[in-house]
Amino acid sequence: MNFLQTLQMREKVLVVCAAVAIILALVYWLAIDPLLSNATRLDRQIRNAQQELETLHAHRREYLQRQLVLDHINTQIKQQTNFSIFSRLEELALNAGTRDKILHMKPTASSPSEAYTEESVEIKMEGVTLEQLKTYLYEIEQSPQFLKIKRLYIKPRLNDRQLLSVTFRVSTFTPKDQQG
Repeated sequence: MNFLQTLQMREKVLVVCAAVAIILALVYWLAIDPLLSNATRLDRQIRNAQQELETLHAHRREYLQRQLVLDHINTQIKQQTNFSIFSRLEELALNAGTRDKILHMKPTASSPSEAYTEESVEIKMEGVTLEQLKTYLYEIEQSPQFLKIKRLYIKPRLNDRQLLSVTFRVSTFTPKDQQG
């Protein structure tokens, strides 16, 4: 304290101001800055968590939509009666006027599943018009039986560009518990 008594009033004010500034700086660096940094970090974490929550809600909506589609397909598969896929495809080709355009219909290997048995038929057609093909494919997709078209290949014929060569696969599914 003797140090302060030897100083003039102006020097005392400067020393006290400097001491107050140092104390305020220390309080800021040791207490306030860490709190503000923490608050900023927490705000960032809250924003990230909100974005993740929005993403999770979007995934949930997508999952529920897909679950509805899957439930509809499962119901459709379980309600269908046993039928021959070959006979049904020939009948639909006759209705569409494309029966004489089919070169062959042959069974193909299917991917295994725990719940369903997939039966697939590869169909090769020659000299079919786009309108005939569209009608036949529509008949297949709209069939009361669960028939799905896979791997559709279309090529125009070289001698007549209006006629097409077409190869595609049609699959149907049967629940494994319905087989007997």
